[in-house]
Amino acid sequence: MGRALFVAGLSLVLAGLGHMFLGLWRGMWFAVPSMFLLYIYWTGLWDQDMAMAVFLSLGIFAAFDAFSFARHGHGIV
Repeated sequence: MGRALFVAGLSLVLAGLGHMFLGLWRGMWFAVPSMFLLYIYWTGLWDQDMAMAVFLSLGIFAAFDAFSFARHGHGIV
């Protein structure tokens, strides 16, 4: 249970980090858009509130997926 909570916490920091900690390449599908959204947020190219909302939604989804993978051996996707 502790490992599953740890990888979920990593994914809340940056989507995909929990997957990468587990050694799963599918984390790149979460990490690349997450870094792109942070870039958009910091540069102000798009509405910052919308960019942060999408970033947090992606992080929460990735956290649930990483938790499920660490706990049950398969993700929710």
